[in-house]
Amino acid sequence: MPKRISDVSLHVYVTPVTLDRVVATVRQVVDEHVADRDLFAWRFTLPIDPDQPSHAVLETQWRLDNPGADPGDRHAYEIALSLVGDAKLLTEANLAQLETRLMLCISAQDAVPYEIHTLHRESFDFEENRELI
Repeated sequence: MPKRISDVSLHVYVTPVTLDRVVATVRQVVDEHVADRDLFAWRFTLPIDPDQPSHAVLETQWRLDNPGADPGDRHAYEIALSLVGDAKLLTEANLAQLETRLMLCISAQDAVPYEIHTLHRESFDFEENRELI
């Protein structure tokens, strides 16, 4: 049976030290979210190029919240998550719950500018579609 893949993209504008804390928080929230469920999840973190719109939006948000302050070594990063499992476990409501928990936990620990987006897609089941390949 094909599995659903849900990709969650969290963009943050932080210092490297804060990034470590945010990643640890994301890891904990995702671990709790997939516990006792037949879901597989993985995460990776990438810097966002300064010329990308996401970087500019997050930097501008930080500057508006901290007028006159020097951003120092802050940079925009993407923390990308992918969850794979049965579509019944990766519903809109289920992922909205994950997004909310991520936002609450990150905001509680560090007041950092962030954006979060979720995309759902169905995987391609090679076994069912072998003759099409």
